[in-house]
Amino acid sequence: MQTKSDTDTAVSRECPFCAEIISPRAKVCPRCRQWLTLRSVRNPTVGMCLEMLWLLAILFMLFTMGTWLKRRFDRMSSSPPYYTEYQGSLQVLESQMHWTEIKDGSRIYVTGIVTNRSTNAWRDLEFECRFFDGSGAMVDAAHARGSLTINPHDDSAFRVAVTPGTASNQYRTCAVSVSTARNTKGPF
Repeated sequence: MQTKSDTDTAVSRECPFCAEIISPRAKVCPRCRQWLTLRSVRNPTVGMCLEMLWLLAILFMLFTMGTWLKRRFDRMSSSPPYYTEYQGSLQVLESQMHWTEIKDGSRIYVTGIVTNRSTNAWRDLEFECRFFDGSGAMVDAAHARGSLTINPHDDSAFRVAVTPGTASNQYRTCAVSVSTARNTKGPF
């Protein structure tokens, strides 16, 4: 003979969310209102998976749009012709280095004259400065930007600041060259 509790467990089950005894055919718990079948979109597990898919889709779209915008901005900010096609057209005619003490420490100011031997105007020149000791061995190198514009077949003076990497008595001479520049036709 079956007892009442045996028949209750055979015809009932426990809600996994609130531990209430419910009918085995129930799709929604009458106490906590949680959906109990995985086939339902309202089930918390299914809903969480769908939210994760939406989040991944949105992140993918943002990444794709960001990559596209970066390419567009790079194309706009550096329009052709590019300096790599005219490498060596900007040449440093002469350069000197000057030491200065400021509140943050020592600085080397490299000054000189640069000439443009191309038919393009260039701006935002980046100078590669190499420093040598008395024996001719390189002791330091740095890249510094000069905010100047140099017209075709013209000369211009420049000055860039470099933070030294070693003691000042190691620096005897410097060699300066132009590593990159931007075309003045770009909007930025």
